[in-house]
Amino acid sequence: MQKRNLIYFVCHDLGRGLGAYGAQLPTPRLDAFADGALRFNNAHCASPACSPSRACAMTGLYAHTSGAIGLSHMGWPLAMKHKTSVDDFNAAGYQTILSGVNHERHPRTDRYQVDVTHIWEDWSAERAVGNALTALENRDLSRPFYLNVGVQQPHSSTWKNVGRQIPPLPLDWPEWLPPGMPETPALRAAFRQFAAAVRHMDTAFGCLLDGLDRLGLTSNTIIVFTTDHGMAGPRGKGSLYGLGTEIALLMRVPGGPTGTRDQLISNVDYRSTWCDAVGLPIPEECQGKSFWPCVENANHAHHDALFIERNYHGEKPWRKEPDFIDCYDPMRAVRTRDHLYIRNFEPGNHPAEPTSPCESVPGLSKWEDGLVSWKLPQYPRPAEELYDLRTDPQESLNVVGEPAQDNTLTTLRQRLASWMQSTGDFPPGPPPPRPEAPGWGPNWPGV
Repeated sequence: MQKRNLIYFVCHDLGRGLGAYGAQLPTPRLDAFADGALRFNNAHCASPACSPSRACAMTGLYAHTSGAIGLSHMGWPLAMKHKTSVDDFNAAGYQTILSGVNHERHPRTDRYQVDVTHIWEDWSAERAVGNALTALENRDLSRPFYLNVGVQQPHSSTWKNVGRQIPPLPLDWPEWLPPGMPETPALRAAFRQFAAAVRHMDTAFGCLLDGLDRLGLTSNTIIVFTTDHGMAGPRGKGSLYGLGTEIALLMRVPGGPTGTRDQLISNVDYRSTWCDAVGLPIPEECQGKSFWPCVENANHAHHDALFIERNYHGEKPWRKEPDFIDCYDPMRAVRTRDHLYIRNFEPGNHPAEPTSPCESVPGLSKWEDGLVSWKLPQYPRPAEELYDLRTDPQESLNVVGEPAQDNTLTTLRQRLASWMQSTGDFPPGPPPPRPEAPGWGPNWPGV
């Protein structure tokens, strides 16, 4: 009997922006997929920036361990010495295929046997899915396959295409903002573009499912749908708050269970889990642990805490400089079911990406301006933050200093220090030197 195939579908900047997670967004294909799959309700990324998060997922290593602490095109690509899921499946005799976004390393360097991504447009959802299906039609029929489909939508860089390549939402579609998001006209307009990009991605995912049915692959293929980190916006992507780290994770196993799972899951667990799911040995170097037992048993105990880090994130700051600036802003967090503890290693100053509720700035009109239309807070950022998620799920009240929270604060502070020491983390000292100059690598079209 041939081993199961595995498809790993990763979209950009979604967070949990699906109807299946309660968002008022047009995602009928993914909502239907979730009904026949497992929906993980408490999954988070291990680092809330694109390349670091993807590197964590592919290697099973924390970002500071692998050295992938910033965006690959800002000079922080995952070193080639590190093995990934691609290497695991190559060694096991699978045919490995990439279609679309690869952002943990430079494009076309990640040791896929088949890479059908050649130009920027191949990152779009419709082209990534179309190219993936063509690759499956021409695959080696004697071997199982591992397929990674990476799509750019709904990253904010795609919103400028709403009304062109991306159809706009119907006029009667209700406006939606994530819970806790500031109620401003600019953000409402921005998230309407986000919703259109999400719907475009959802349609493409549906085309992939239809293609798998047509090719007769559905009955022997595990399908994973996920995203790299939280959605963009205040307290979102780039921050260690929930909106920045929460991720959708749907997993359909042929003949397997459906429903929901509530265990704490980190995407640093992905590499171990994919190996476990298809019967491959779990690499010894992995720092994450397989959540496959959670698939088989809803009551299986997994993590009691997640550890999350921010280091660099190449970003176009709110000040509107013309070029990306690589901002070092080290933060670490421990997330449990009941609490979120954040340690800011450069307190006082705020990063170029604001991470606190901010006041709207009127008069901006370009396609991304809704996301940067807020002022930086005027109050100092504290060295420590603690949120009681049982009474404050939006993480709006820092309870550091409240006597009733002293024991929790001490415990989580100690757990973070122990994790940092055991994994060789570097704050509050300087980060390691940048491995190379910014750029997209030798195999990719110029910017």
